[in-house]
Amino acid sequence: MLAPPASSGVLATGWHTLQRHPARALLIACAVLALLLAVPGETVTTRTLEELFAILDGVHRLAWGKVPNRDFHSAIGPLAYYIPGLGYWLTGSFGAALPVGMALLLLPFGAIAAHILPSRLSPALALPFGCFLLLILAVPMNLGDAVNALSFGQFYNRIGWVGLALLLVMFLPPETGRPTLLLDILCAAVLTLLLIYCRATYGIVAVGFLLFMLTGRRQWLWAGTALILAAAVAGLIELFWRGSLAYWQDSLLAFSAGGWLRFTPRQWLDLFLGNTADYLLLGFLVGIATWRRFSLRLVLFAVLCGLAGFWLLNQNDQRWGMIVIHAAAAAVAETILRDMRRADARPVGALVNPAGVKLYLFGFLFPTIVHCAIALSLHAGTALVNGGQALTLPRLEAVRLADLWTPGDFGGSRWYTDLVADGLGAIEGLDQPAAPLVVLGGPNPFSLILDLQPARGDTAHLRWGHHQNEIHQIPAAEMLGNTSTVLERLAAGGIGTMGAAYLPFVSENFEPAAQTPNWRIFQRPDDLQ
Repeated sequence: MLAPPASSGVLATGWHTLQRHPARALLIACAVLALLLAVPGETVTTRTLEELFAILDGVHRLAWGKVPNRDFHSAIGPLAYYIPGLGYWLTGSFGAALPVGMALLLLPFGAIAAHILPSRLSPALALPFGCFLLLILAVPMNLGDAVNALSFGQFYNRIGWVGLALLLVMFLPPETGRPTLLLDILCAAVLTLLLIYCRATYGIVAVGFLLFMLTGRRQWLWAGTALILAAAVAGLIELFWRGSLAYWQDSLLAFSAGGWLRFTPRQWLDLFLGNTADYLLLGFLVGIATWRRFSLRLVLFAVLCGLAGFWLLNQNDQRWGMIVIHAAAAAVAETILRDMRRADARPVGALVNPAGVKLYLFGFLFPTIVHCAIALSLHAGTALVNGGQALTLPRLEAVRLADLWTPGDFGGSRWYTDLVADGLGAIEGLDQPAAPLVVLGGPNPFSLILDLQPARGDTAHLRWGHHQNEIHQIPAAEMLGNTSTVLERLAAGGIGTMGAAYLPFVSENFEPAAQTPNWRIFQRPDDLQ
């Protein structure tokens, strides 16, 4: 009889070691992913430069002492600026701001995952699901995009999805023998605060989930205490920030302009059909769990996760990526495994057995794990070898634009950098100082590049047509009242209906100062300064 290969024994031993110490394995994975982001110290992007510049403009405002939602308007939360702001403060590089900021964020998320997942999921579920979430958090790519579509734009959405997924796994009561109440309260409160201050949509779902958990006999205590603790900490933050009301008003403005449910019924159907496979995979697990032991609470949990995922995806610029569905699937899979261990459970079969359930969830997660791992490797490898082209814009030389078999995106990004360079040349030729400066029709990279004092009362992330429109917008006097220079974008169709909201105020208070094929520049006269 032939002995099994030695490599098989090594792999089996390694797997058993990981199963015995899943929390340790997740922490190691977290550290490796953080190093892959932080060590290169550069941002590699293939697309959505405008989104990247909008975030870095917010970081520039922080460096000048401005406070999100108090000194400038934004539809995203303050953490979306403070996370890369910490990376910039540590490195002094705008190119390293997002990679280092996200690497640092991985550490608390890894610690939270190392508590929540092993305490509630079997090791064979906790390990792949934990790696799945940590990779999504680390990868510089919007969910649903191709592996070579690298971008830190909308990175806050990945924070929201991962934070919600970890919170939703807490639907399951802990199965470990050691007490977890204090850590449960702390993890739930921290995740809720992160989600609230990252983006309001995720915060709304997080608070709704904790309210739902108050109906559980075994879990109301940690959920209620976490809500109280999160509210208390939010009150302390408000004493220093004093921007909570303004943040909620900015979020309401975005909801009013874009809608609480965006797009048309036909687009809702397209969005649902694009995610039908995920819904079916979750539904199949729920069907098995219900067949084995009916639980109305479990069915309601799965339905609410599906509805919340659809609403969040509708609010994002995504077509795929309802990570809350995967979290619900992990919770339902664990429910099935726990039921199989009960003495009064239905007998397992050839297909519905513990190994089959574990393999089913792994198959659900594996494509995204591979997808994100490839994209993260592309980013790290390209940054380490200085691939792509460094931007020639001052203070942004550590941002590299790469053509990773993405000629369309690369060409569009090159066009946008030329657009910015054209505006820079015009600003530098002005007779009067340009600061403070406001851009109509897009983000403001000019204050960042020229290190100008930011305006007060304008917008850093309230896109026209998405977060503002002809009816709901920041008043012109507030938007432009503190600025000396206004740039109106003429390229790519100009500013459209935005002009009716702001150009009359510009005409009354500013004078034409310069014009290029892409920009029209106005400056406030000396007697109105």
